Amino acid sequence: MADDQLNLASEVEAIDFHWSGHRVFAQMIQRGEHQLIIYYDASRQMSVAHRAHQRTPWRFQKLPSFLGWDSHNYATVDVDEEGYIHVMGNMHNDPLVYFRSTEPWNVRSLKQVDFLIDRERDQNVTYPNFMHDREGRLIAIYRLGGSGNGRYYYHRYDTATKTWSLMHDGQFFDGEDERGAYYIGPQLGPDGKFHMVWVWRETPSAATNNNLSYVRSPDLVNWEDSNGKPVTLPLVRSSGEIVDPIPTFSGLLNGQKKLGFDAEQQPMISYYKHDENGDTQIMLARKSGTGWTTHQISDWQDSKQFLDRGGSLNVPIRVPQSPYLADDGTIRVRVTRDGREIEFAVDAQSNRTVRVGSYKSVPDVIKTFQDNPDLTQFVRKAEGVSADSKHDYYLSWEANPPAQDQARGEIPQPSTLRLHKIPR
Repeated sequence: MADDQLNLASEVEAIDFHWSGHRVFAQMIQRGEHQLIIYYDASRQMSVAHRAHQRTPWRFQKLPSFLGWDSHNYATVDVDEEGYIHVMGNMHNDPLVYFRSTEPWNVRSLKQVDFLIDRERDQNVTYPNFMHDREGRLIAIYRLGGSGNGRYYYHRYDTATKTWSLMHDGQFFDGEDERGAYYIGPQLGPDGKFHMVWVWRETPSAATNNNLSYVRSPDLVNWEDSNGKPVTLPLVRSSGEIVDPIPTFSGLLNGQKKLGFDAEQQPMISYYKHDENGDTQIMLARKSGTGWTTHQISDWQDSKQFLDRGGSLNVPIRVPQSPYLADDGTIRVRVTRDGREIEFAVDAQSNRTVRVGSYKSVPDVIKTFQDNPDLTQFVRKAEGVSADSKHDYYLSWEANPPAQDQARGEIPQPSTLRLHKIPR
């Protein structure tokens, strides 16, 4: 076999045993040739693995943070411009859990830091997230408060002083002690701007999601609507731009919305809500002129979902991927229903569905590594792999689905956390 064929072959390696009592997502990122994985091991302990490149062994570090039964309590990892490793996680209305390495790229030098800005402020933390601005500076985002009264804050890291500073002179989202925001983004678009989509939620009940909304920014500091009109921070219910004024109890779910871009680099959003009969239908919202148009692209029956509950939900209908423009000029919207992967092809001019097909989100070879058929196999693609790489990387493991963050009566055997190297 030729060397090129050998280099392009699929490979798999076991990383560790993974907690399988309930779903909590593992994550892999690549920065240059460095690879980092964060997960919870068989003992529920937050764990980080690092290697400098594919030809070096993994180095592991176990952190003093242990998982309960809450599927919100994922962990996330990233690095700053100098290669120092940053970790946040295992929080759902809990005091901040944050670690930073004292040496670049040395996972074993991770040390706990009690707060970013203020110890008294950094309580009741949820949904931690890292991202980078246009200059490559590390940004940390998280929510303070609950699902019905959440406030989001952005923090930028200074590698010279090794300190965090608060962006926007305060909070980014403000629920005004009456509601919380659930967002995706900021996502860098083909127009060079950062785009964000969110919904408001009035109470811990997922059925109270409402008002699909949008805002964009050239620099993560100054924000505007889709027509370039400045938007003042913090974002409250009356600010930003309402894409679809969906009332509460109308089938909108906070985690099921995705942002993409059309041939004119205009934003488009896939999501779902109830139709006039109460059935859940897939929707596509598109920027049109100075406003937005919304289009129902599914025609389902008996699809209504019960959302009037709290905690992590295991819903049958999901919107797992961003809408995109296919080579044939149609817009593709990908969803899952009862485990089936469905792809809608939408005419870009009329916004009507022209055909419904299927797709595969996971390479077939990964599914052959599922050890326990009674558990659900979870697969997550690595972030930050370069566009010119000959391979993609996926993590796979098995676990029970979420159960509204409640303890189960038994714990299955831990599953194997695997890393799959798949040729493109």
